[in-house]
Amino acid sequence: MTAEWGKKLEERLLHYMSIDSTTGNEEAFGNAVCDDLSFHGFSVVRQPIGEGSTRFNVLATFKDAKPPDVKVLLNTHLDTVPPYFKATQDAENIYGRGSNDAKGQLACMVSAAIIISTMNKELASRLGLLFVVGEEVDHVGMEAANALDLHPTHLIVGEPTELKFGTIQKGALKIRLNVRGVAGHSGYLDSGKSAIHVLVKVLNDIMAYSWPQDERFGATTYNIGKICGGQALNAWAENASADLFFRITTSRDEVKATLAGILNGRAEMELLSGNDPVLLDTPPFEAPTAAVAFNTDLPYFNYRDKLQGRYLFGAGSIRNAHSMDEFMPKKELHECTSTLIRLIKALSDD
Repeated sequence: MTAEWGKKLEERLLHYMSIDSTTGNEEAFGNAVCDDLSFHGFSVVRQPIGEGSTRFNVLATFKDAKPPDVKVLLNTHLDTVPPYFKATQDAENIYGRGSNDAKGQLACMVSAAIIISTMNKELASRLGLLFVVGEEVDHVGMEAANALDLHPTHLIVGEPTELKFGTIQKGALKIRLNVRGVAGHSGYLDSGKSAIHVLVKVLNDIMAYSWPQDERFGATTYNIGKICGGQALNAWAENASADLFFRITTSRDEVKATLAGILNGRAEMELLSGNDPVLLDTPPFEAPTAAVAFNTDLPYFNYRDKLQGRYLFGAGSIRNAHSMDEFMPKKELHECTSTLIRLIKALSDD
C-alpha cells in the first residue's frame, strides 16, 4: 500500500461516511458507490429490492466481465445501524457511523479492486463486488442477490474482525420460553402457582448447564435478553416468558434438544428465528484467526456450500461497532486492503 493509495483509501472512506445509509435509506450511498466504481472502469448493476422501492443491491465487475466470469466475490453491506452521525478524524483514526461496520470494509474492497485493475486486468476480470442492503435487520438484500447469476469459487465477506480471519461464524438461535401458572392470592401458598417462580428455576438450570466449548470454534453462549410476567404484586403470576439468544457452535437442533431436556416439561419452547453456524476457511498464507460470534449475510447466500473457500475478514473491531464511539484505525484500513489484494492473488493462483 503506497502513501498515495493510502491517502485515497482514507478519502474514500470519509466520502462514504458523509452519506447517511441507515437501513432502509441506502439509495444515496448505493449511487455514490456505483459512481465510484464506474469512474474506475467497473460495470455496475443495480438490483432493485422490492416493488416500488428505491433500495438496490450493487453488483460490480470489471469492464466487460459478466457475473458468470466472477471467481472471487467480495461482499459486504451498504446499510448501517442508526443513528447516523458524521465522520471525524485525527492522525490515527477515523470516527463515525459505519467507519468499521461496514463502510470501512467496503472502502477497502473497492480500493483493493481498483488497485488490482491497474496492475492486472485479467485478474480484475475474475473479480466481483456484491454490496447489499438490509444486512443489519433482515438480510433482504442477500436473499434477493441469490437471483443474480453468481457462482464464484471463493467468497470474501467483509466485517470488523480486527484483521483476523474467522474460523467460524457462530449460528444464531432465538428462543422464547413460556410458562403457565395458576393465578391466586400470594398470601396463601396453596391458592395458585407462580409462573415466574418456575421460570426463574428454569433459567437457573440453563445458566448452570455446561454449554459446548471448542478450542478453535469457541463457546456456545447465550443471553437472557428479556423477561416478562405477572399481573399484580399480590398475585401468583399466571404467565411468564423469557427471550434467549444463543450464539451456537454446534447446531440449532442440538441446542433445542438440550434445552428440551433442561426444561423437562416445565416450560414451552417457541422458536423465534435462527441459523446454523458456518465453518470458514483459513487463507492460503499464515494469518491470525478467531471465532466470530456476530451474524452476517453468509448463511443467506444459497451458493455458500458449493464454494471452495469462505472467508470472513476485515479491519476494525466489532466491540465498538453500533456504538457512538465507533472508529476505524487508519493503519488497519491500509493493512486490510493490502491483505485483500494478497488473498485475491493467492486464490486466483489456486
